[in-house]
Amino acid sequence: MADSPDYLRPYIKAVGEHGGTFDATLWQSKEGQILRFKTFCEFVDFNSTSILDVGCGIGDFAEYLLEHKVRFSSFHGIDAMEAMVTTANKRKLKRSTFSAVDIVHSNDALTGYDWITFSGTLNAMNETTALQLIDTAFNVCRKGVAFNFLSNKSGRDPKNEDLQPASRFDTVAMLDFALSMTPCVDFTQSYLNGHDATIILKKCAELPQ
Repeated sequence: MADSPDYLRPYIKAVGEHGGTFDATLWQSKEGQILRFKTFCEFVDFNSTSILDVGCGIGDFAEYLLEHKVRFSSFHGIDAMEAMVTTANKRKLKRSTFSAVDIVHSNDALTGYDWITFSGTLNAMNETTALQLIDTAFNVCRKGVAFNFLSNKSGRDPKNEDLQPASRFDTVAMLDFALSMTPCVDFTQSYLNGHDATIILKKCAELPQ
C-alpha cells in the first residue's frame, strides 16, 4: 500500500477490512448516498443516455436508477478497487457493466459516454487532481458531468469535525471553474444542510438566432 496513490490508500485499507461491500465505500450512511443520487436525478434526465459512473463502488447508483425506473440506455461503472467491481458485477444489474480502472491514470476510460458522474469519488483527492479530472471528463462527454464534493461553505467549524480521509473543497472556486467551462451549470448544497455540494455541467444546446 505504501506505493499506492494517496487518494486510494483509504479505500485499499477499507477493502482489506470489509471486502467488496458498502462499508468499503467509506460512505457515512446509506441515506446520505441516496440523497446524493436523488440530487443528480433532480437536475439530469438520464433516460435514453449512456452513463459512466466513476468510482462506482458496488454499483449502488445503477441500482438506484433501476429502482426509480430511469431507463438509461447503458451504464458502465468503474472503480480502482477490484473487489468492489467484483461485487458490482455479481449483482447482475440490468444494462449495467463494471470494470476495474484507476481513472486518474487511465483518462482514456472516460471517452464515449453521454453523462459522466462522480458521487463521493473526489472526496479523498486533492482539489487540483479533482479539477483536472472534471475538466477532462467534460471535454470528452457528450452531454455533461455531474459531481459532488464536501463544501467549505457548510457553516460548520472545521476544528470540530474530522472528515478523514475526505476534505472540504473551495466551493466558490469549484463553481467558478465549472462556469469557466460552460454557462450551463446547476448548483445546490441544500440537500444535506450545506455539508455537501453538487455541480452539474451541461453542454449547452444551440439557441435560435
